[in-house]
Amino acid sequence: MDNQCLVVLSKFSVAARKVVGAVNPAKLIKDRQYATQVFEQVDALGDEELILLSLDLQLLLGLLTPASNDNAPVMQGKYMMGARS
Repeated sequence: MDNQCLVVLSKFSVAARKVVGAVNPAKLIKDRQYATQVFEQVDALGDEELILLSLDLQLLLGLLTPASNDNAPVMQGKYMMGARS
């Protein structure tokens, strides 16, 4: 576990404690079911900062995979929205 992950984990634990209750960081790392339960509680609350911390932590712990943009439409042709078009 790298330093960035530890920083995000500690920020999340402190922020979630105020809203969800006590969060066990060691159990959050090792127990996937416990982590899923805590992250679902955070998502249900709707606190934007806490949700962003939650998503960052889930990415760092490998619980989420970044979405690829392979299905995005590719625009072909000349750009016509500039000042000189």
